[in-house]
Amino acid sequence: MDKEYMLNYENTFKDFEEGEIIEGIIINIKDDYVFVDIGYKSEGIVPLNEFKSPCNIGDKIKVMFLGRQDANGFQMLSKLKADRLIGFNTITQAFKEEKAVKGTIKASIKGGFLVDVDGFVAFLPGSLVDLSKRRNFDYYIGKEYEFKVISVDEQKKNAILSRKQLLEEIANKQRTDLIDKIKVGDIVEGKVKNIVDYGVFVDLGGIDGFVHITDISWKKILKPQDVLKPQDEIKAKVMRIEDKDDKKRVFLSIKHLSADPWEEIKIKEGDVVEGKISNIVDYGIFIELSDGVEGLIHNSEISWIKFPKEAKEELSVGQSIRSKVLMVDTLKKKIALSIKRLDAEPWSSVEEKFRVGDIVEGVVTGIKDFGVFVKLDEGIEGLIHTNELSWSPEERPTLSINEKIEVKI
Repeated sequence: MDKEYMLNYENTFKDFEEGEIIEGIIINIKDDYVFVDIGYKSEGIVPLNEFKSPCNIGDKIKVMFLGRQDANGFQMLSKLKADRLIGFNTITQAFKEEKAVKGTIKASIKGGFLVDVDGFVAFLPGSLVDLSKRRNFDYYIGKEYEFKVISVDEQKKNAILSRKQLLEEIANKQRTDLIDKIKVGDIVEGKVKNIVDYGVFVDLGGIDGFVHITDISWKKILKPQDVLKPQDEIKAKVMRIEDKDDKKRVFLSIKHLSADPWEEIKIKEGDVVEGKISNIVDYGIFIELSDGVEGLIHNSEISWIKFPKEAKEELSVGQSIRSKVLMVDTLKKKIALSIKRLDAEPWSSVEEKFRVGDIVEGVVTGIKDFGVFVKLDEGIEGLIHTNELSWSPEERPTLSINEKIEVKI
């Protein structure tokens, strides 16, 4: 009866093999050891220093059965070895199923990092930690990330991870999803990534869009940097999407978020308008009449009485001036303006002001071999031929520039 009882009693205990992962319950914590009930003939013990975080009586834990006892008859167990094997199994399974694993970068070593994945330490090459390489590796220490398992050696029990490959896969998926989602005419948001002379590259969140300099503003701009800077957050309209070399390119426009000012222009021929000088060039003066709308005053339309160069010396960029509209072409987006036509042509009233036989006062403006030029009024000059200066050559007067004289018409 006693033998049968003892046999039945022993059959209630589990049998374990050396290296097997088993589950137990913490029943005591004393000195440097944790005592664990594993359902065996005797209790098991685990060194307290194998626990990464505090443990409590009643906690369920997984340990490795080492198949030997200590001097007191307790079964020797290892949580550290169990964690490593569980972590390695996690990595191996993820490698086979092409899934990502979570891990914490614990330290940097020559050529890369050590990553803790559920207790197993894997290697992460420094070149595969990020999309762009950082000089300061300490930035990554202690941070938890997801990784792609790119190599596993089951015999040597080692594994190689890559965060960069996973980030590239995520970015490619985001890029594909975004490209499939974006349509011509959509309004998108992005951040200025790079600025070049001919336009701006915009990060749309996985893909790049491009805004040509002519699509930044309805206004004429000389450099994109005058309007935008890196990291600026912008909105833009998708104008077209092109496929080239198996890559889709998204072309954007900021100015098309608003209506073309030329389509709403109300200026007409004959109007007198006011604007600011936006540029002075060899052939004339550009006037900004409103946002995105400019007119041109050609050299020949600056003044009735002054040479263009002389007249332009009195003007400057930013100066407000009035001018008369000569022509409006909304299709070609051109407006011709004139300053001089704000006033009548001086010669149009010359016959009313001066008659043959009148004696008038004038100012000498030029002296030539053939005669003397005399200013009679603004924009009106007369010529005294050499033969008309005196009745005889000996009596010809000596005149000078700006001298006032009387003459007969």
